[in-house]
Amino acid sequence: MVNLGTIEKPKIQLTIYSKTNLSRENTGKVMEEFNWKYGLNEDISQFSIEFKNDKFLKPTFKRLLGMRNNCANSLYELLIISMVLQNATVRRTVQMMNNLFSAYGTKVKFDNKELSAYWSPEDLRKVSEDELRALKVGYRARMIQRISESFANEEIDEFKLRKMNTEDAEKELRKLYGVGPATAQIILGGYLRRYNTFNLKARFWEQKILSRVIFGKKLVPYEQIVEEFEKRYGKWRGLAFHYIFTDLFWRHKEKPIAWLQKEIRL
Repeated sequence: MVNLGTIEKPKIQLTIYSKTNLSRENTGKVMEEFNWKYGLNEDISQFSIEFKNDKFLKPTFKRLLGMRNNCANSLYELLIISMVLQNATVRRTVQMMNNLFSAYGTKVKFDNKELSAYWSPEDLRKVSEDELRALKVGYRARMIQRISESFANEEIDEFKLRKMNTEDAEKELRKLYGVGPATAQIILGGYLRRYNTFNLKARFWEQKILSRVIFGKKLVPYEQIVEEFEKRYGKWRGLAFHYIFTDLFWRHKEKPIAWLQKEIRL
C-alpha cells in the first residue's frame, strides 16, 4: 500500500503479489476483502465533526483524522493474539507469539525481509496441550488448542459473523472455548468494527491506562470509565477509545512516557 492522496482527497495505490496471474474475479475478491479489513467504504465523517472540539479527541485528529479500526488478521489469527494477551505484559505476549511462530509458523521471504506467516487451524488441531505448554504459553495452551479445533471443524464462519448484528455476533463468539467478555470486545471492536461497543470488564491493562489518560489517576473503576465514554461519545465510544489509545502510543514512540513504559515492560 502506498499513500498517493491527502486527507481531503484520499487515494491508495495497492500492489497485489501472486505466484500466478490473478483473474479479474479473484482480483475483485482481493479488493473486496481489502476494503472490508481496512474499513475504506465506511463513512465516519460525523465522528470527526461531532467531536472536533473534544478535550481528548481534538489533539488526536491532528495526527489521525480519518483513521478507522482495521484488522489485517483473520478472525482465527486475532483470537490467537487475544489468547496470548490475557493476563500478560506486552513483553510476555511477544515472547509467547515468537515461540508459537518458531514452532508452527512458515518462514516467507519478501523484499529482502524474512517474516513468519501464521499456521492454519488444521496445523494445531492434533497438537497436544503438553506440546503447547512447552512453548511457555501456560494455561492458554488449552484455549489455543480448542480454538484451533473449532476452526478446523468449521464451527464458526467469520464471513457470516460479519453480517450478524452485534448482539448475535457476541453470542456466537462466546460459544468458543476461552472467549469471555474481554476477548469478545476485542473482536467486536477491532475485527468487526462495531464502533458503539466499549466494555472494559476483565481488561485491566486498558483500564489502568485510561484511568491515567481520562481521569489522571492510577486506577479508576472500569464501570466509571465505561460510563464516561458512553456519556461523552455515545455510539462512537468504541472508535473514540481506538483514537485515544493509538495516539497515546504514537506519542510514546516519539517521546517515551515514563508511566506508560512501566505498564508495557517491553
